[in-house]
Amino acid sequence: MQAANEGAQSRAAPERSQSIGIRIDLPFEQDVNPFVQEAFEHQTFFTRLHHFVLVSDAYLVVPGGIGTVLESMLIWQLLQVRHLHDTPLIFVGDMWSELLDWARRYMRRPGFELANAEDMDIPRCTKGADEAMAILREHHAQWRLRQGGAT
Repeated sequence: MQAANEGAQSRAAPERSQSIGIRIDLPFEQDVNPFVQEAFEHQTFFTRLHHFVLVSDAYLVVPGGIGTVLESMLIWQLLQVRHLHDTPLIFVGDMWSELLDWARRYMRRPGFELANAEDMDIPRCTKGADEAMAILREHHAQWRLRQGGAT
């Protein structure tokens, strides 16, 4: 996460950027990195994820472990049932394409559909950061148009 916090701070105008940390209190986790301007500590994974959901305008999922998969699936579900609206979910990197293929193959089996075809289009899968950033920029441009062109 330090790289994300550092990148956010270095790329944005300092007066407009605020890099926050939303942490879980685990005995083996590292301390807050020096690029975090405000840190929030949670005792449970659920409250931490809920906090992420409340403050996020987009979800970029990079390679990670079981927790990353779990959190990603919850975001996907919240978008599916429309508890989140107009929020991109972008999987970045090679490890995710097979997960999305699996979901399409098994959740859309004829006669045993567990999800709609449009549910499979919710997440976007990209090879790398440049493609993910292009998606985010396009989404932001569309959002600005809906807001009447305001910056």
